[in-house]
Amino acid sequence: MRPRILGAIVAIALLAVATLAIPLALRLGNDERTQSISRLERLAATTATRLPDAIGPHTTLTLPDPASDGDLSVYDTGGQRRGGEGPTRADPIVSRALAGHTNNGEAASSLVVGVPVVRGLRVIAAIRVSEPILVTDTQVRRQRITIVLLGAAATLVAILVGLGVSAALARPLRKLRTAATRLGHGDFTVRAPRSGVTEVDDVAQALDDTAIQLGHLVERERTFSAHASHQLRTPLASLRLAVEAELAHPRADPSRALHEVLNETDRLERTIDDLLRLARGSVERGPVDLEAVARAAEHRWHGTFASAGRPIRVRSQNEAKSAAHVSSTALAQILDVLLDNALQHGAGVVTISVRSAGEDGAVIAVADEGAGITGDREAVFAASVQDGHGFGLPLATALADAEGARLRLVRSGPKPVFELTLR
Repeated sequence: MRPRILGAIVAIALLAVATLAIPLALRLGNDERTQSISRLERLAATTATRLPDAIGPHTTLTLPDPASDGDLSVYDTGGQRRGGEGPTRADPIVSRALAGHTNNGEAASSLVVGVPVVRGLRVIAAIRVSEPILVTDTQVRRQRITIVLLGAAATLVAILVGLGVSAALARPLRKLRTAATRLGHGDFTVRAPRSGVTEVDDVAQALDDTAIQLGHLVERERTFSAHASHQLRTPLASLRLAVEAELAHPRADPSRALHEVLNETDRLERTIDDLLRLARGSVERGPVDLEAVARAAEHRWHGTFASAGRPIRVRSQNEAKSAAHVSSTALAQILDVLLDNALQHGAGVVTISVRSAGEDGAVIAVADEGAGITGDREAVFAASVQDGHGFGLPLATALADAEGARLRLVRSGPKPVFELTLR
Protein backbone atom coordinates (compact mmCIF):
# COMPACT_ATOMS: atom_id res chain seq x y z
CA MET A 1 0.00 0.00 0.00
CA ARG A 2 2.80 2.42 0.82
CA PRO A 3 4.25 2.35 -2.74
CA ARG A 4 0.79 3.05 -4.17
CA ILE A 5 0.17 6.01 -1.89
CA LEU A 6 3.65 7.37 -2.54
CA GLY A 7 3.25 6.87 -6.28
CA ALA A 8 -0.13 8.62 -6.29
CA ILE A 9 1.18 11.65 -4.39
CA VAL A 10 4.29 11.95 -6.58
CA ALA A 11 2.19 11.55 -9.75
CA ILE A 12 -0.16 14.33 -8.62
CA ALA A 13 2.80 16.54 -7.78
CA LEU A 14 4.45 15.91 -11.18
CA LEU A 15 1.17 16.61 -12.95
CA ALA A 16 0.75 19.90 -11.06
CA VAL A 17 4.36 20.93 -11.77
CA ALA A 18 4.06 20.05 -15.44
CA THR A 19 0.73 21.86 -15.77
CA LEU A 20 2.22 25.05 -14.34
CA ALA A 21 5.84 24.86 -15.47
CA ILE A 22 5.49 23.99 -19.15
CA PRO A 23 3.21 26.92 -20.11
CA LEU A 24 5.32 29.23 -17.94
CA ALA A 25 8.54 28.09 -19.61
CA LEU A 26 7.03 28.62 -23.05
CA ARG A 27 5.79 32.06 -22.13
CA LEU A 28 9.20 33.13 -20.80
CA GLY A 29 10.67 33.28 -24.33
CA ASN A 30 8.04 35.75 -25.53
CA ASP A 31 8.19 37.82 -22.34
CA GLU A 32 11.98 38.04 -22.39
CA ARG A 33 11.97 39.10 -26.08
CA THR A 34 9.39 41.78 -25.30
CA GLN A 35 11.48 43.04 -22.38
CA SER A 36 14.64 43.12 -24.55
CA ILE A 37 12.84 45.12 -27.25
CA SER A 38 11.53 47.54 -24.66
CA ARG A 39 15.01 47.94 -23.21
CA LEU A 40 16.51 48.65 -26.65
CA GLU A 41 13.73 51.12 -27.48
CA ARG A 42 14.38 52.99 -24.22
CA LEU A 43 18.10 53.16 -25.07
CA ALA A 44 17.28 54.50 -28.55
CA ALA A 45 14.84 57.08 -27.15
CA THR A 46 17.42 58.27 -24.61
CA THR A 47 20.05 58.56 -27.36
CA ALA A 48 17.62 60.53 -29.57
CA THR A 49 17.21 63.22 -26.92
CA ARG A 50 20.99 63.83 -27.01
CA LEU A 51 21.29 64.31 -30.79
CA PRO A 52 21.48 67.81 -32.39
CA ASP A 53 18.56 69.21 -34.35
CA ALA A 54 20.39 68.73 -37.65
CA ILE A 55 22.60 65.87 -38.75
CA GLY A 56 24.84 66.29 -41.75
CA PRO A 57 28.02 64.85 -43.21
CA HIS A 58 30.23 66.83 -40.86
CA THR A 59 28.14 66.50 -37.69
CA THR A 60 30.05 65.07 -34.76
CA LEU A 61 28.00 62.67 -32.67
CA THR A 62 28.74 61.40 -29.19
CA LEU A 63 26.82 58.16 -28.58
CA PRO A 64 26.55 56.09 -25.40
CA ASP A 65 27.99 52.61 -25.29
CA PRO A 66 25.39 49.97 -26.14
CA ALA A 67 24.77 47.26 -23.59
CA SER A 68 25.20 43.52 -23.95
CA ASP A 69 27.78 43.60 -26.78
CA GLY A 70 25.31 45.16 -29.17
CA ASP A 71 25.58 47.98 -31.71
CA LEU A 72 24.24 51.54 -31.60
CA SER A 73 24.29 53.67 -34.74
CA VAL A 74 22.68 56.82 -36.18
CA TYR A 75 21.60 57.22 -39.83
CA ASP A 76 20.73 60.44 -41.67
CA THR A 77 17.69 60.80 -43.88
CA GLY A 78 19.70 59.53 -46.82
CA GLY A 79 20.31 56.20 -45.09
CA GLN A 80 24.00 56.85 -44.48
CA ARG A 81 25.49 55.93 -41.15
CA ARG A 82 26.77 59.04 -39.33
CA GLY A 83 27.89 57.55 -36.05
CA GLY A 84 28.25 54.37 -34.01
CA GLU A 85 28.69 50.75 -35.03
CA GLY A 86 26.45 49.01 -37.53
CA PRO A 87 25.79 48.57 -41.24
CA THR A 88 27.16 51.38 -43.42
CA ARG A 89 23.89 51.76 -45.25
CA ALA A 90 20.41 51.58 -43.82
CA ASP A 91 18.87 48.13 -43.68
CA PRO A 92 15.10 47.52 -43.91
CA ILE A 93 14.61 48.13 -40.17
CA VAL A 94 16.36 51.53 -40.40
CA SER A 95 14.46 52.38 -43.59
CA ARG A 96 11.13 51.88 -41.82
CA ALA A 97 12.40 54.01 -38.93
CA LEU A 98 13.32 56.81 -41.37
CA ALA A 99 9.76 56.54 -42.64
CA GLY A 100 8.61 57.39 -39.10
CA HIS A 101 7.83 53.91 -37.76
CA THR A 102 9.38 52.38 -34.67
CA ASN A 103 9.93 48.72 -35.52
CA ASN A 104 12.01 45.71 -34.61
CA GLY A 105 13.22 42.45 -36.10
CA GLU A 106 16.12 40.07 -36.39
CA ALA A 107 19.25 40.45 -38.45
CA ALA A 108 22.49 38.48 -38.40
CA SER A 109 21.58 36.62 -35.15
CA SER A 110 20.77 39.89 -33.44
CA LEU A 111 17.63 41.53 -32.17
CA VAL A 112 17.38 44.94 -33.88
CA VAL A 113 15.24 47.99 -33.03
CA GLY A 114 14.82 51.00 -35.30
CA VAL A 115 13.57 54.28 -33.78
CA PRO A 116 12.99 57.54 -35.72
CA VAL A 117 14.49 60.84 -34.46
CA VAL A 118 11.85 63.52 -34.77
CA ARG A 119 12.26 67.26 -34.49
CA GLY A 120 9.02 69.11 -34.74
CA LEU A 121 7.04 67.25 -37.37
CA ARG A 122 10.04 66.07 -39.40
CA VAL A 123 12.18 62.94 -39.16
CA ILE A 124 15.81 64.07 -39.18
CA ALA A 125 17.49 60.69 -38.51
CA ALA A 126 17.02 57.12 -37.32
CA ILE A 127 18.66 55.21 -34.51
CA ARG A 128 19.48 51.53 -34.88
CA VAL A 129 20.12 49.47 -31.70
CA SER A 130 20.98 45.78 -31.81
CA GLU A 131 21.69 43.06 -29.27
CA PRO A 132 22.75 39.45 -29.84
CA ILE A 133 19.83 37.05 -29.61
CA LEU A 134 22.09 34.89 -27.46
CA VAL A 135 21.69 37.40 -24.62
CA THR A 136 17.92 36.88 -24.59
CA ASP A 137 18.24 33.12 -25.02
CA THR A 138 20.71 32.93 -22.11
CA GLN A 139 18.32 34.80 -19.85
CA VAL A 140 15.43 32.59 -20.89
CA ARG A 141 17.55 29.50 -20.30
CA ARG A 142 18.45 30.65 -16.79
CA GLN A 143 14.83 31.27 -15.93
CA ARG A 144 13.79 27.89 -17.31
CA ILE A 145 16.51 26.19 -15.29
CA THR A 146 15.16 27.99 -12.23
CA ILE A 147 11.68 26.68 -13.02
CA VAL A 148 13.04 23.13 -13.43
CA LEU A 149 14.86 23.38 -10.11
CA LEU A 150 11.74 24.67 -8.39
CA GLY A 151 9.72 21.83 -9.94
CA ALA A 152 12.32 19.31 -8.77
CA ALA A 153 12.20 20.83 -5.29
CA ALA A 154 8.39 20.61 -5.28
CA THR A 155 8.59 16.97 -6.41
CA LEU A 156 11.13 16.21 -3.66
CA VAL A 157 8.81 17.80 -1.10
CA ALA A 158 5.95 15.70 -2.50
CA ILE A 159 8.08 12.56 -2.12
CA LEU A 160 8.88 13.43 1.50
CA VAL A 161 5.23 14.20 2.20
CA GLY A 162 4.22 10.97 0.45
CA LEU A 163 6.64 8.98 2.59
CA GLY A 164 5.23 10.58 5.73
CA VAL A 165 1.60 10.14 4.73
CA SER A 166 2.06 6.56 3.55
CA ALA A 167 3.91 5.70 6.75
CA ALA A 168 1.19 7.38 8.84
CA LEU A 169 -1.51 5.39 7.03
CA ALA A 170 0.41 2.12 6.93
CA ARG A 171 1.23 2.19 10.66
CA PRO A 172 -2.37 1.83 11.90
CA LEU A 173 -3.10 -0.69 9.17
CA ARG A 174 -0.17 -2.80 10.35
CA LYS A 175 -1.58 -2.60 13.86
CA LEU A 176 -4.97 -3.65 12.50
CA ARG A 177 -3.29 -6.60 10.78
CA THR A 178 -1.64 -7.59 14.05
CA ALA A 179 -4.95 -7.34 15.89
CA ALA A 180 -6.71 -9.37 13.19
CA THR A 181 -3.98 -12.02 13.39
CA ARG A 182 -4.39 -12.27 17.16
CA LEU A 183 -8.14 -12.52 16.70
CA GLY A 184 -7.63 -15.31 14.17
CA HIS A 185 -5.50 -17.15 16.73
CA GLY A 186 -8.33 -17.03 19.26
CA ASP A 187 -7.47 -13.95 21.31
CA PHE A 188 -10.92 -12.38 21.60
CA THR A 189 -9.73 -9.79 24.12
CA VAL A 190 -7.74 -7.98 21.42
CA ARG A 191 -8.76 -4.38 20.71
CA ALA A 192 -7.57 -2.51 17.64
CA PRO A 193 -5.78 0.80 18.35
CA ARG A 194 -7.24 4.07 17.10
CA SER A 195 -5.30 6.26 14.67
CA GLY A 196 -7.41 9.39 14.30
CA VAL A 197 -8.21 8.52 10.66
CA THR A 198 -11.98 8.14 10.45
CA GLU A 199 -12.03 5.36 7.85
CA VAL A 200 -9.31 3.35 9.58
CA ASP A 201 -10.98 3.83 12.97
CA ASP A 202 -14.26 2.56 11.49
CA VAL A 203 -12.48 -0.63 10.46
CA ALA A 204 -10.91 -0.87 13.93
CA GLN A 205 -14.35 -0.49 15.55
CA ALA A 206 -15.78 -3.18 13.28
CA LEU A 207 -12.89 -5.47 14.22
CA ASP A 208 -13.50 -4.80 17.93
CA ASP A 209 -17.20 -5.57 17.52
CA THR A 210 -16.31 -8.79 15.71
CA ALA A 211 -13.91 -9.78 18.50
CA ILE A 212 -16.58 -9.15 21.13
CA GLN A 213 -19.23 -11.10 19.23
CA LEU A 214 -16.87 -14.00 18.53
CA GLY A 215 -15.77 -14.01 22.17
CA HIS A 216 -19.37 -14.18 23.35
CA LEU A 217 -20.18 -16.84 20.78
CA VAL A 218 -17.21 -19.04 21.67
CA GLU A 219 -17.80 -18.57 25.40
CA ARG A 220 -21.46 -19.45 24.95
CA GLU A 221 -20.50 -22.54 22.97
CA ARG A 222 -17.95 -23.59 25.61
CA THR A 223 -20.44 -23.02 28.42
CA PHE A 224 -23.17 -24.81 26.53
CA SER A 225 -20.88 -27.79 25.82
CA ALA A 226 -19.84 -28.01 29.45
CA HIS A 227 -23.42 -27.84 30.65
CA ALA A 228 -24.69 -30.17 27.97
CA SER A 229 -22.29 -32.86 29.17
CA HIS A 230 -24.33 -32.99 32.37
CA GLN A 231 -27.45 -33.73 30.38
CA LEU A 232 -25.76 -36.70 28.80
CA ARG A 233 -24.59 -38.19 32.08
CA THR A 234 -28.09 -39.14 33.27
CA PRO A 235 -29.05 -41.39 30.33
CA LEU A 236 -25.52 -42.80 30.28
CA ALA A 237 -25.74 -43.56 34.00
CA SER A 238 -29.14 -45.23 33.54
CA LEU A 239 -27.75 -47.24 30.66
CA ARG A 240 -24.78 -48.34 32.75
CA LEU A 241 -26.97 -49.24 35.72
CA ALA A 242 -29.25 -51.34 33.54
CA VAL A 243 -26.30 -53.28 32.14
CA GLU A 244 -24.61 -53.70 35.53
CA ALA A 245 -27.85 -54.82 37.19
CA GLU A 246 -28.42 -57.42 34.52
CA LEU A 247 -24.85 -58.66 34.86
CA ALA A 248 -25.16 -58.84 38.64
CA HIS A 249 -28.58 -60.57 38.63
CA PRO A 250 -29.30 -62.11 35.24
CA ARG A 251 -32.94 -62.68 34.52
CA ALA A 252 -34.35 -65.71 32.76
CA ASP A 253 -35.55 -63.55 29.89
CA PRO A 254 -32.66 -61.30 28.75
CA SER A 255 -34.91 -59.50 26.29
CA ARG A 256 -36.30 -57.36 29.11
CA ALA A 257 -32.81 -56.07 29.88
CA LEU A 258 -32.14 -55.49 26.21
CA HIS A 259 -35.36 -53.46 25.86
CA GLU A 260 -34.38 -51.37 28.86
CA VAL A 261 -30.97 -50.73 27.31
CA LEU A 262 -32.60 -49.82 23.98
CA ASN A 263 -34.97 -47.42 25.73
CA GLU A 264 -32.09 -45.69 27.47
CA THR A 265 -30.16 -45.62 24.19
CA ASP A 266 -33.13 -43.99 22.46
CA ARG A 267 -33.31 -41.44 25.26
CA LEU A 268 -29.60 -40.70 24.89
CA GLU A 269 -29.97 -40.25 21.13
CA ARG A 270 -32.92 -37.90 21.61
CA THR A 271 -30.97 -35.89 24.13
CA ILE A 272 -27.98 -35.59 21.78
CA ASP A 273 -30.21 -34.59 18.86
CA ASP A 274 -32.01 -32.00 20.98
CA LEU A 275 -28.77 -30.49 22.25
CA LEU A 276 -27.32 -30.32 18.75
CA ARG A 277 -30.42 -28.55 17.43
CA LEU A 278 -30.32 -26.10 20.32
CA ALA A 279 -26.61 -25.42 19.83
CA ARG A 280 -27.10 -24.81 16.09
CA GLY A 281 -30.18 -22.66 16.61
CA SER A 282 -32.16 -24.90 14.26
CA VAL A 283 -35.12 -25.46 16.57
CA GLU A 284 -38.60 -24.35 15.59
CA ARG A 285 -40.67 -22.09 17.81
CA GLY A 286 -44.41 -22.04 17.82
CA PRO A 287 -47.48 -22.53 19.97
CA VAL A 288 -46.78 -25.37 22.40
CA ASP A 289 -49.34 -27.17 24.56
CA LEU A 290 -47.73 -26.79 27.98
CA GLU A 291 -49.79 -29.49 29.69
CA ALA A 292 -48.82 -31.92 26.90
CA VAL A 293 -45.15 -31.04 27.38
CA ALA A 294 -45.47 -31.60 31.13
CA ARG A 295 -47.17 -34.97 30.68
CA ALA A 296 -44.51 -36.01 28.11
CA ALA A 297 -41.82 -35.19 30.69
CA GLU A 298 -43.73 -37.21 33.33
CA HIS A 299 -43.86 -40.13 30.89
CA ARG A 300 -40.11 -39.94 30.18
CA TRP A 301 -39.19 -39.88 33.86
CA HIS A 302 -41.90 -42.16 35.29
CA GLY A 303 -39.81 -45.31 35.14
CA THR A 304 -36.73 -43.64 36.57
CA PHE A 305 -38.65 -42.19 39.53
CA ALA A 306 -40.52 -45.46 40.04
CA SER A 307 -37.19 -47.30 40.27
CA ALA A 308 -36.22 -44.90 43.05
CA GLY A 309 -39.54 -45.48 44.81
CA ARG A 310 -40.73 -41.92 44.26
CA PRO A 311 -43.93 -40.82 42.56
CA ILE A 312 -44.13 -38.10 39.90
CA ARG A 313 -47.33 -36.37 38.93
CA VAL A 314 -48.68 -33.52 36.78
CA ARG A 315 -51.12 -30.94 38.07
CA SER A 316 -52.79 -28.47 35.72
CA GLN A 317 -55.15 -25.68 36.68
CA ASN A 318 -58.29 -25.35 34.59
CA GLU A 319 -57.59 -21.69 33.81
CA ALA A 320 -53.99 -22.31 32.74
CA LYS A 321 -52.98 -21.13 29.29
CA SER A 322 -52.91 -24.12 26.96
CA ALA A 323 -50.09 -22.83 24.69
CA ALA A 324 -46.97 -20.67 24.63
CA HIS A 325 -44.78 -19.54 21.74
CA VAL A 326 -41.52 -21.35 22.58
CA SER A 327 -39.32 -24.21 21.42
CA SER A 328 -40.69 -27.52 22.62
CA THR A 329 -37.17 -28.97 22.46
CA ALA A 330 -35.74 -26.28 24.77
CA LEU A 331 -38.72 -26.57 27.11
CA ALA A 332 -38.27 -30.35 27.34
CA GLN A 333 -34.57 -29.96 28.15
CA ILE A 334 -35.31 -27.41 30.88
CA LEU A 335 -37.84 -29.78 32.47
CA ASP A 336 -35.32 -32.64 32.23
CA VAL A 337 -32.77 -30.56 34.16
CA LEU A 338 -35.29 -29.68 36.88
CA LEU A 339 -36.57 -33.27 37.19
CA ASP A 340 -33.04 -34.67 37.28
CA ASN A 341 -32.16 -32.29 40.11
CA ALA A 342 -35.34 -33.25 41.97
CA LEU A 343 -34.46 -36.94 41.54
CA GLN A 344 -30.82 -36.65 42.56
CA HIS A 345 -31.07 -34.08 45.33
CA GLY A 346 -34.71 -33.96 46.39
CA ALA A 347 -37.09 -36.31 48.18
CA GLY A 348 -40.67 -37.48 48.18
CA VAL A 349 -43.26 -36.67 45.55
CA VAL A 350 -42.22 -34.59 42.54
CA THR A 351 -44.96 -32.39 41.11
CA ILE A 352 -45.04 -30.67 37.71
CA SER A 353 -47.57 -27.83 37.82
CA VAL A 354 -48.96 -25.81 34.92
CA ARG A 355 -50.85 -22.63 35.75
CA SER A 356 -51.71 -19.25 34.35
CA ALA A 357 -49.52 -16.19 35.01
CA GLY A 358 -52.05 -13.58 33.97
CA GLU A 359 -53.02 -12.41 30.52
CA ASP A 360 -49.53 -12.56 29.03
CA GLY A 361 -48.03 -15.86 30.15
CA ALA A 362 -48.03 -19.17 31.97
CA VAL A 363 -45.87 -20.92 34.55
CA ILE A 364 -44.50 -24.44 34.73
CA ALA A 365 -43.30 -25.30 38.25
CA VAL A 366 -41.32 -28.32 39.49
CA ALA A 367 -41.47 -29.04 43.24
CA ASP A 368 -40.33 -31.85 45.50
CA GLU A 369 -40.53 -32.60 49.23
CA GLY A 370 -36.82 -32.45 50.00
CA ALA A 371 -34.97 -30.39 52.59
CA GLY A 372 -34.35 -27.58 50.14
CA ILE A 373 -31.36 -25.36 49.45
CA THR A 374 -29.42 -23.17 51.83
CA GLY A 375 -27.65 -19.98 50.88
CA ASP A 376 -28.20 -17.46 48.10
CA ARG A 377 -31.04 -18.40 45.77
CA GLU A 378 -29.30 -16.87 42.75
CA ALA A 379 -26.10 -18.79 43.46
CA VAL A 380 -27.74 -22.10 42.53
CA PHE A 381 -27.76 -20.95 38.90
CA ALA A 382 -23.99 -20.38 38.84
CA ALA A 383 -21.80 -22.67 36.78
CA SER A 384 -19.78 -24.01 39.71
CA VAL A 385 -22.38 -24.67 42.39
CA GLN A 386 -21.53 -27.46 44.82
CA ASP A 387 -24.83 -27.44 46.72
CA GLY A 388 -27.07 -30.19 45.38
CA HIS A 389 -29.63 -28.57 43.15
CA GLY A 390 -27.07 -26.43 41.32
CA PHE A 391 -25.93 -29.06 38.82
CA GLY A 392 -27.37 -28.52 35.32
CA LEU A 393 -29.20 -25.33 36.25
CA PRO A 394 -26.86 -22.98 34.32
CA LEU A 395 -27.82 -24.81 31.13
CA ALA A 396 -31.51 -24.58 31.95
CA THR A 397 -31.14 -20.86 32.67
CA ALA A 398 -29.37 -20.28 29.35
CA LEU A 399 -32.08 -22.17 27.48
CA ALA A 400 -34.80 -20.20 29.25
CA ASP A 401 -33.14 -16.89 28.44
CA ALA A 402 -32.89 -17.88 24.78
CA GLU A 403 -36.65 -18.49 24.75
CA GLY A 404 -37.44 -15.19 26.45
CA ALA A 405 -38.52 -17.06 29.58
CA ARG A 406 -37.40 -16.74 33.20
CA LEU A 407 -36.28 -19.56 35.47
CA ARG A 408 -36.40 -18.81 39.21
CA LEU A 409 -36.10 -20.58 42.55
CA VAL A 410 -39.24 -19.23 44.22
CA ARG A 411 -38.87 -21.34 47.37
CA SER A 412 -35.48 -22.56 48.50
CA GLY A 413 -36.68 -24.98 51.16
CA PRO A 414 -37.97 -27.03 52.62
CA LYS A 415 -40.02 -28.33 49.68
CA PRO A 416 -38.14 -26.25 47.07
CA VAL A 417 -40.00 -24.96 44.01
CA PHE A 418 -38.52 -23.94 40.65
CA GLU A 419 -40.73 -21.90 38.34
CA LEU A 420 -40.37 -21.30 34.61
CA THR A 421 -42.36 -18.25 33.55
CA LEU A 422 -43.28 -18.20 29.84
CA ARG A 423 -44.65 -15.30 27.87
